[in-house]
Amino acid sequence: MAVNEHNLAYWNRVTPIHAASSFYRTAEFRNGACVLDPVTRAALGEVGRKRLLHLQCHFGLDTLSIARLGASVTGLDFSPPAIGLARELAREAGLDARFFCADVLAPPASLGEFDIVFASWGAIYWIDDLEAWMRVASRALRPGGRFCLCEGHPALLMLDEATSDGPLTVRWPYSALEPQISVDVPDYADESTRSGRTEGYLHGLARILNAAIGAGLTIRAFDEGDRVPWKALSRLVKVDRDYWALPEGVPRIPLSFTLQAVRGA
Repeated sequence: MAVNEHNLAYWNRVTPIHAASSFYRTAEFRNGACVLDPVTRAALGEVGRKRLLHLQCHFGLDTLSIARLGASVTGLDFSPPAIGLARELAREAGLDARFFCADVLAPPASLGEFDIVFASWGAIYWIDDLEAWMRVASRALRPGGRFCLCEGHPALLMLDEATSDGPLTVRWPYSALEPQISVDVPDYADESTRSGRTEGYLHGLARILNAAIGAGLTIRAFDEGDRVPWKALSRLVKVDRDYWALPEGVPRIPLSFTLQAVRGA
């Protein structure tokens, strides 16, 4: 399927805005920091000397932070400005990293084979064919290689993101095959920036898990979390440097999940 031009235009436009925002901690990275969030870092585990592929890497801060932990990294994203900036940051930092600009559902054959394939925080929302996406992840792994996905929970993505008080209100489907269209939504990294038109896809847990199984991945662990690294709902409160969560007194629901799987021989 062709790249969604609305979504591509959005990511092309916001790449320099994101790089300049405090949300992405680009300045800290340039000063030598590893800016990978703790949930993702714990999920990835030991990455030293591992070959790692990061799907939908944006402008590469997480990819390059993983390189600082000792991995040999490759990033893949469909936005030319994002990939251009990722390559620039890799040169500045003196890190050995490869970045490819391509549709994640049609990756270049020259990617190679990896010990770990990884994606996080808002990746699969942009994917219309999750089964194909999981096949890309699985085929990029060596036999016995590990797949790691840290994501916003489908229960979170159902909720009205703009309501700041009262009961939690369902606005979006739990799972839907048709695109969910948003127009001029405030950007998660810079609320003064509007999204224009974007199209996203809501995947329930059954679709996510079955897509992984169908792609030849054996699920080893599935965990749910109570926080996310962006203000996904207006009522979320900052709980530490990295995360937002529901305030005290609001019924607890899962806000995130981590999926760990391996490719069979």
